[in-house]
Amino acid sequence: MSTSGIKEVLESNHGHLVECLSLEADRVLEEARGILSEEELNLAMSQGTNVEKVSLLLNKLMTKDNDTCKKFIETVIIIMPCNSFPMCLENMLMTAGDNEAEGLLRQQLNESNSDNTQVESSITDAGRKRKAAQVANPKSTEVKRSRKGNHCKAAAVKSSSVATFTSTLMNPNLQEMDSTSFQTGEEYLNLPAISESAEDYKSLMIKSISQKYEANITKEDEMKQVILDQTFRSLTMKDGNVAKLKERIDASRDDVFSSPGLEESQDSVANLAEFLNRKHVSNCRVHILLGKAGTGKTKLMHKICYEWTRGAVCQFQYIFLFEFRQLNLIKKSIDLKSMLFDLFLQPERNSHSVFRFIVGNPKKILILFDGFDEFAGKASVRTSAVSSDPNAPLSVGQLFSSLYHGKLLPGCTILITSRPKDILCLPLDVVGQVGEVSGFNQCKIEEYASRFFKDSEHNRQATCHLQKNRKVLNMCSIPAMCWVVFLCLEHLLSQSCLEPKLPHTMTQFYIKMLTVFLRKGTNSKVANVNTENRLLNKHREEIQGLCKLARKGLQESKSVFYLRDLLSEKVTHFASSYGFLTTFEVKTIGQNQENGHAFVHLTLQEFLAALHQMIDSTITDQMLKRRFYLKSKWTSKNDVRNEFTDAVHIFLSGLASKGCKQFLSILSSKNEVWVQKKQKAILQNLQKLATTNLTGPKIIELCHCVYETQDCDLAREVAAHLKSKFELRNFRLTPVDMTVLTFVINSGACCICLDIGGCAMDLESVAVLGTCKNIEIFVFKSRKYEDKFAGTLSEIIPKVNSLKKLILTSCSIGMKGAIHLSSALKICHHLEEINLQDNELGDAGIAVFVDALPQMGSLRKIELGGNNITVDGILNIANAISTCPNILHIQVRSSGSLSPLMECEGNHEALLRKLRYLVNCKLAAQHVQALGRILQCCPQLASLDLSGNELKDHGLRRFVEILPDFHISKLINLSNNGISKDGVLCLASVLKKCPKVFELEVSLIQPQTVLLKLAEQQEDTELRDEWKSPPVDFRLSYTGDSKIVPAPLRKLSLTNCCFQLEHLEELGSTLENCNDVAELDLSNNSLGEMGIKKLVELLPKLHVSKQINISNNFSSLAGVLCLAGCLNRVRDITEVTISLGKSGKGLIKFHEKYRFQQEQEFETPSEILSFGTKYGNKDLCVPKKIRLEECEMDVETMRNLCLILEQCSGLTEFDLSNNALSDEVIAELLNHLPGLHDLKILNITDNIISPDAILLLANSLNICENVLEVEVRASGRASISLMKKAYRLKDNGKKPKPPCSQILSLKECNLGKRSVEKLFGILERCKDLTELDLSCNLLGDEELQRLRDFLPKLHVLKLIDVSNNRISPAAALYLVESLNTCSSVVEVEVSLSSHGRSFIKFAKRCEKKVCSVKECRFKEEELLKFFSIIERCTHLTELNLAGNMMGDEGLRNLVEVVTNLKDLKELNLQRNGVSLVAVKGLLMALKDCPKTLTVRFEEPWIYGDDAANLVQCACSHLNIADIGIKNNNVLIRLMDYGWQSVEMLRYDYDSTRMDTGAQHPSLRLISLYQCGIEALQLLHLAPIIKQCSHLLEFHLYRNNIGNKGAETLAEILPVFQGLKKLSLESIDVSSNGMVKLAAGLRKCRSIEEINLSQNKLGLEGISELGKTLPGLKQLKKINLSRISTDAGLVGTNMLAEGLRDCTRLEEINLDSLMLKDSGAELLAEGILRMPCLKKLNLRCNSIGCKGATHLANGLKCSTAIVEIDLYGNCIEDVGALKLADIVPNMKNLKMLNLTQNSITAAGGEGLAQALAQCPSVEEIHLSTNKIGDQTVKKLAEALSKLPCLKILNLHSSELTADGGGSLARGLMLCPSIEVISLPENRIGNKGVMDLAMALRKMTSLKKLDLQLTRFDDSVAEDLAAGLVCCPNIEEVILSWNNISDESAVRLADALPRMRSLKKLDLEGNNITAAGAEKLAASLRQCSFIEVIRLWKNKVSKDKEQNLHEQDSRLNFLPV
Repeated sequence: MSTSGIKEVLESNHGHLVECLSLEADRVLEEARGILSEEELNLAMSQGTNVEKVSLLLNKLMTKDNDTCKKFIETVIIIMPCNSFPMCLENMLMTAGDNEAEGLLRQQLNESNSDNTQVESSITDAGRKRKAAQVANPKSTEVKRSRKGNHCKAAAVKSSSVATFTSTLMNPNLQEMDSTSFQTGEEYLNLPAISESAEDYKSLMIKSISQKYEANITKEDEMKQVILDQTFRSLTMKDGNVAKLKERIDASRDDVFSSPGLEESQDSVANLAEFLNRKHVSNCRVHILLGKAGTGKTKLMHKICYEWTRGAVCQFQYIFLFEFRQLNLIKKSIDLKSMLFDLFLQPERNSHSVFRFIVGNPKKILILFDGFDEFAGKASVRTSAVSSDPNAPLSVGQLFSSLYHGKLLPGCTILITSRPKDILCLPLDVVGQVGEVSGFNQCKIEEYASRFFKDSEHNRQATCHLQKNRKVLNMCSIPAMCWVVFLCLEHLLSQSCLEPKLPHTMTQFYIKMLTVFLRKGTNSKVANVNTENRLLNKHREEIQGLCKLARKGLQESKSVFYLRDLLSEKVTHFASSYGFLTTFEVKTIGQNQENGHAFVHLTLQEFLAALHQMIDSTITDQMLKRRFYLKSKWTSKNDVRNEFTDAVHIFLSGLASKGCKQFLSILSSKNEVWVQKKQKAILQNLQKLATTNLTGPKIIELCHCVYETQDCDLAREVAAHLKSKFELRNFRLTPVDMTVLTFVINSGACCICLDIGGCAMDLESVAVLGTCKNIEIFVFKSRKYEDKFAGTLSEIIPKVNSLKKLILTSCSIGMKGAIHLSSALKICHHLEEINLQDNELGDAGIAVFVDALPQMGSLRKIELGGNNITVDGILNIANAISTCPNILHIQVRSSGSLSPLMECEGNHEALLRKLRYLVNCKLAAQHVQALGRILQCCPQLASLDLSGNELKDHGLRRFVEILPDFHISKLINLSNNGISKDGVLCLASVLKKCPKVFELEVSLIQPQTVLLKLAEQQEDTELRDEWKSPPVDFRLSYTGDSKIVPAPLRKLSLTNCCFQLEHLEELGSTLENCNDVAELDLSNNSLGEMGIKKLVELLPKLHVSKQINISNNFSSLAGVLCLAGCLNRVRDITEVTISLGKSGKGLIKFHEKYRFQQEQEFETPSEILSFGTKYGNKDLCVPKKIRLEECEMDVETMRNLCLILEQCSGLTEFDLSNNALSDEVIAELLNHLPGLHDLKILNITDNIISPDAILLLANSLNICENVLEVEVRASGRASISLMKKAYRLKDNGKKPKPPCSQILSLKECNLGKRSVEKLFGILERCKDLTELDLSCNLLGDEELQRLRDFLPKLHVLKLIDVSNNRISPAAALYLVESLNTCSSVVEVEVSLSSHGRSFIKFAKRCEKKVCSVKECRFKEEELLKFFSIIERCTHLTELNLAGNMMGDEGLRNLVEVVTNLKDLKELNLQRNGVSLVAVKGLLMALKDCPKTLTVRFEEPWIYGDDAANLVQCACSHLNIADIGIKNNNVLIRLMDYGWQSVEMLRYDYDSTRMDTGAQHPSLRLISLYQCGIEALQLLHLAPIIKQCSHLLEFHLYRNNIGNKGAETLAEILPVFQGLKKLSLESIDVSSNGMVKLAAGLRKCRSIEEINLSQNKLGLEGISELGKTLPGLKQLKKINLSRISTDAGLVGTNMLAEGLRDCTRLEEINLDSLMLKDSGAELLAEGILRMPCLKKLNLRCNSIGCKGATHLANGLKCSTAIVEIDLYGNCIEDVGALKLADIVPNMKNLKMLNLTQNSITAAGGEGLAQALAQCPSVEEIHLSTNKIGDQTVKKLAEALSKLPCLKILNLHSSELTADGGGSLARGLMLCPSIEVISLPENRIGNKGVMDLAMALRKMTSLKKLDLQLTRFDDSVAEDLAAGLVCCPNIEEVILSWNNISDESAVRLADALPRMRSLKKLDLEGNNITAAGAEKLAASLRQCSFIEVIRLWKNKVSKDKEQNLHEQDSRLNFLPV
């Protein structure tokens, strides 16, 4: 190319160029960096304006060569927006220098000069025009638009080198180009030259694609693969479901077709043109085709390309196909042009023009991306940077993302194929259509067979064979698998005329395919096992190499291999020769073509990769376990798995089958044992996966894996685990899926429920279900099923003999389908339930089913709702009730919504039926008579639902009139029938007219609620008699039996009915003679004050026995007084609760028992008198309670209220919480306190309590002699507890003696100087005060001094608490002085720390005194004063000075004091900052101390060397008896001089003693616990320790002395002739050290206890220990728990043998020693000779049933045994029963722990019966055993015989409500029970309710664990009431249940009465902020509670933090 003309154009158009380029000056200068020097560029950039910069740049450019100028100008034109240059100028610049265009250019210039016109051009799309600058020559020219043709000819010959130069100069950091820039300038794009280039490229593309695929067709035909013309796949469109698809994917991250909305779509089979038609979906730009592996997605992409060449999808100008497996090979950045041309097809010429056409016409472009699941960068698609610049160099992932999001080529059509699960990586909001490639159906398989088999006979044989082998036929639905099957069939048919024996699994087929490929190289026509094995042996090395290549490819996400990737030339030649690899040309950048290699199909690569893992010796079985997972499991973007295929795990499972042992053994060159170990690892993983929580797709994946193993035992086990999990919702099921599913189901032993609702599947898949044997419930739900589906289903239903329930909801079944199904259902005599809701049956279809009902004798329930049935049709259905007595439940709902499934009913309800079919049926008053006639003819019905109709008041009256004639036993629902208040009063009369109705619930608030609940049907006479009898509730008797009698009392609920006074009067007359109403609910009406008064008047007539609710009825204070008065008028009222605040609560409660006794049993006054004589008058007075909340009362109101209450006998509780009472009102209340004779509790919580009110409440101790306790908090809590007065005088006529003890608690009351003075005056008058709590106030030093002086005047008998009063050390001395100033003070404790206590204790007799001064940090003068006070204190026995930091000087001053305190026994000097020197000085001063004294120290320096020095010092003093160091704590016990005379008797005076100081006869114990003693320190201590020959105990817990220390210890031990106890726990000793220790132990003949736990003893060490033990004849206790040993069974057996001869053993602890059965047998032999054995701990020893049998034989004579702990073994039922045989002989047994031992009901029952004969048992642990209800029932029977039982642990024991009830009845008879642990049992509401009733008898209970027991709020009230009855309860665990705020409120009310409670665990429930606030409010009254756990409830983080800040005991954190 010549470029001589470029400078001429630049020079002549300089001005015009400057003007154009100055608009983008910065970009132009940036492009010039590679051309201009740094100096030139800086000079240009330094110019002032853009025009000057560009002008200078062009001048400098003119100095460069022509080529540089040309390339720079072309680059600038390309990067600039299309409208930046006038068209003519751009034409001249682009064509300047072209040979063919030179003449045209000169001609244009000449014509321009002659015309002498200006150049004008449009600059923007908005049409703005500007005047162009004149060209440089004198006569300016104007290039006419008419000359455009000549310009285009010149442009056509432009060089293609422009693009190359552009890419080299392109800066990647350029600003993003406007996305519309390439779409403007349409005139330019339509120039003839560009259009011609575009057409040329299209022709080239058609030619290239046609040649390529026609050649491929030939190759595929030779391989007999599925060629393009034979693509018989179904392309299913998923219109309208992309949004739902996205929602589902975002939620579950699982199989794409699991979207709940997909089953509702009307999928359609489409051809390619339909699918790619843009009119199908508006703005549809991105299409996705999904399909499982092998369904032919890639073939379909090729077919699209091929069909395009033949005129299909003609709306596209170009089509580009990219395979991701090839795109993975592109590692460098490329631009869009390189991607389209270099990687697909390069234009022969004018690539720039073609590219400009593509960019300008994106809507005419179709880009295909095949195999997104193989894309290495799929995880980063969502986060990849995108660009709109088509020339920007980007990575492949960025290019794809930019195209996908429409940034590049906006408007082009993109089609992506992928396997379903991998599409999750794509953002689906831009997807318009989703399609599915679903593979072959049976017809297509047969058609493919006809093309595959050239021999017609072979074709016939193959087709017949497939028809006979349904499983193989189903495999062929996957095209890739079909090819493999046919390949194997062809091979087998060609070898023999007999019917071939085909493999059953995919793995077997691929193994067969492998041998078929290998036989290509042999001439043998005989196919047998020997030939195949010989071929495998021959090619073993090559196959191994091929497998390694396949595995490597999967790990690197690679399916295309270059020659350099292949392992060796030998393997490459083998793979290519035998057809394993295909070779093809790989497109790369830069026109460098290279051959690529790939396996013939990706599934073959997967098979070989799986084979590699099974035959490679470097992959262990453990590695195999870790790598095995279900492929459908989602992995997060941060943890993407390397493998990108779906079938590896399936092939691994197949290779784990027994039939593959020989195959794997040959290829691995290993024996079958090695192979079997690997296979076992896979099978174990499959077993484990079955126990996890699997989604539907994962269940199918697991079934595929199990099927591949062909292991029936495994399938049986998997089916057992999946019994209740076969929910396969909303994804496509193929015939292959159904085949494997059927295999697993049929292998199971139990019937299952198969729920395939919404699953897309064809009729062939449905047909497979006919072979299922163990299906009890079928569930189908999909609108796409329709009548054809029903027809196919009707063929298979009769074949499933186990089927009991059929659900076909929303299946679009019409009349035709109904005919098919009804004919099939007639012969399904086993079917019990049918659900056909939400179909299209209509009246005619329903009639077909109704006609068939009489022939279905087993049918119990049928649901037909939502089938467009009319009222007449519904009434006709009702006749089926009378003709079909077997049907218990019929439901027909027009709304189509599903009703709850029928709950399990008791035996007595078996004949009851539920009629729920008249909902929303537009029934009106005129239909009532007809309905009545039908119902009167019906047999016993359970329920009738008439809700949502139009009965109105008139129809309701008609219904009430005929109601007594109905035979309905449970429920009638009349909700939403448009009734008014008049209708409500009519309904109320039902209670009188129909005695069967026991509950009526009415609410007129929309939606209306009208429910009539009925009692069981009985004879009329019996029913009338029952109403007269007193009510009977659920009771647990003392004998352990329970009885439930239906309570005849009834409930009337009339809420939100707008009732006023006149309605109440009418209601009263209606209910006047109704004597059996238990509850009356009138809440949320409009009664007002007059209505309340009227209600009180009616109370005696209403005869309500339990409760009246009048909440939210606009009451006032007058109403409050009126209700209070009824407490006195109506004697059986127990509680009145009123709130005038927001809650509006109003309740009147009655005592049922007394109400019926007084009004029914006592008919005459004489009878009442006799009753009173029998039970006492006080029994006739019902305890009563009144609770008033938010009632703002003044003094007058309080006076009137108290006067009313004084007349009320039996008032025991008066609650005035949350009332804002003033001081005057409180004073008035207290003045009336003596008149409330029966009052026990007065509560004034949540009131503002002033300082004066505090004193008023405190003075109540003097006002009322009955007051026992007064508790007041300034925060608003106050309560007064009283003792009830006696009703009768004593015989002498005197009053009984008043209470003798009173408690006053004024904690946190902000008491100061003024208040204290008045308080002392009050206290002086209290004669019986026992405790005074003044903690957390503001007393200060002065008040405490005054308290000290006031103490002698107080009559306090026990305690004064003054903690946390902000006192100084001086005030602490005042408290200490009380020991001397007040004779009754016996103990003083002072602590100035924030959590410390300060108190004074008193006693009448003072023999011992205690002084404890902690954290006071006295100054020197204060310390001396303290010492002087203490020195004068007589009888001081204990002095605690912890945490005072007195230092060495203070300690020296203390020594003199201590020596003078003759009675001192305990001295605590912890944390006082003393040194070792000072401690030594103290011990020296005490060496002659003639008394027994215990001294304690705690200092940080007491560790390591200093600890050893301290021990050495202590050992040097003869009066020290014990020394113990634990961490930084020291205990030294001194004994008096008596030891000298005692010890002297032990020695012969004639014996030689060199130095009396050399022996230390007094030292008895040395204990060093985790104090840093190592071998060196022990070595230094050895000489002094050796002098302590009379040492009795030596402990070295947790000190790392190691083997060297053990050697030193071995030398020391022989000195201790009398040593009894030796503890060497966790001293870091190993085998060698143990050998040395054993030598020392042999000489300790008197040793009784040895602890060697948590050390690492090897075989040699254990052996020596085993040899040593027989010599220790005095040994009583041995602890060898958790000793790490590598000795295995040999070592443990030797140890067990050694223990056999230790006949005096009392305790054996071998926790986690791994004895196993052999060791247990040896130990059992020794136990036979251990008559004194008391404790045996063999936890976690892998003991099985054999070992347990031996142990039982050994323990049969151990009658003294106290504890047996076999936790974590596997004794099973056999071992449990053996133990049960000997347990009755163990009369002293206290603890039996058999947790986690695989015991079932068989063994559990035996144990329960045996334990009944062990009256001393205190603990029973049977957790984590499947013992179930049967065992618990036996255990419950035994509990009455276990009076000492304290702990019962049944954690995770498979209990249900039945077992829970039995256990509750049994536990009532265990008065000593302290711990009940029942977590993770399904006892539910019923079980917890029974337990709650039983709690009332468990007065000793301390802990109750009901975690995850599946109960809810319905039992909260009873549970809380039961817990209150447990006075010693300390811990309650109710976590992970379904309780909410209702339960929280119940518990909050109960907490203040649970005075011993420390912990309440409510984590993992549904408690909201409201419930948490209730708990927090209650917690303020419960200082004894330590924590309430509320983690994982429905409380916001902010609220959690707020509540925790209010009270830190509310814990919202995980444990």
